[in-house]
Amino acid sequence: MKAINGGIDEKLFEELLKINRSTNFHQLIGVHVAELGKGYAVTKMEIEEKHLNPFGIAHGGVLFSLMDITMGMAARTVGKQVVTLEMNINYVSPANLVDKVKAIGKIVHAGNKTTVAVCEAYTEEGRLLAVARETFFNM
Repeated sequence: MKAINGGIDEKLFEELLKINRSTNFHQLIGVHVAELGKGYAVTKMEIEEKHLNPFGIAHGGVLFSLMDITMGMAARTVGKQVVTLEMNINYVSPANLVDKVKAIGKIVHAGNKTTVAVCEAYTEEGRLLAVARETFFNM
């Protein structure tokens, strides 16, 4: 999948793509960067057998991780190196085997000490799966 540069510095764009490709956890769960722009990130993944819980739907931790990664990438587009202080998530609908999931994360506050982001995750058909908010500590 070729990622789209939504208007950030090309060097930063390539650096963020490299981070995604070289982070073992991102690769383990199958998260791919689809688009990066100033203050936002879009990621995608396909729900596979390895992501399912005992009920046959995607484990909540999979969407949580996808959305955490997405918001962290969004923070990096505005030059922030961050670690998570707090994150909350509301699951709206289950993700099923072979669902293609898209997460869209946006920065809503980029301060000196903290950064706050929001994120929504959807199926390819547009069904809302979850909404999340995250507070980061700026390193």
